[in-house]
Amino acid sequence: MKLLYCAHCGDIVRLFPEKRFCLCGRSWGHYLDDGATTVQTWPGLSLGIANPDFAGAEDAFSEDVTRFSPLLAMRCWINPVSEPDVQFVLTEDADGPTGSSRSTASGD
Repeated sequence: MKLLYCAHCGDIVRLFPEKRFCLCGRSWGHYLDDGATTVQTWPGLSLGIANPDFAGAEDAFSEDVTRFSPLLAMRCWINPVSEPDVQFVLTEDADGPTGSSRSTASGD
């Protein structure tokens, strides 16, 4: 599962095939038709959550919603700019991920 973190307002948004915007509206993202690659605006972060970890944590929570368990923990990471299944689009007021003004995908 990929999430978009907006560098402007701090909102975190789960991505879907439909374009979704953050709370302030300056960042957006969506999944491409392959169901794995995302396109999102820069600056912003692409966050990944390990799907099996999330499913296990959700199961553990459902078993007892009143108790903490180590099974509630899950792996989460920031996808690097070099990640092939994340494409960044520059916003008008941003430098590129490497300090340049390059765009790795066209705006939708």
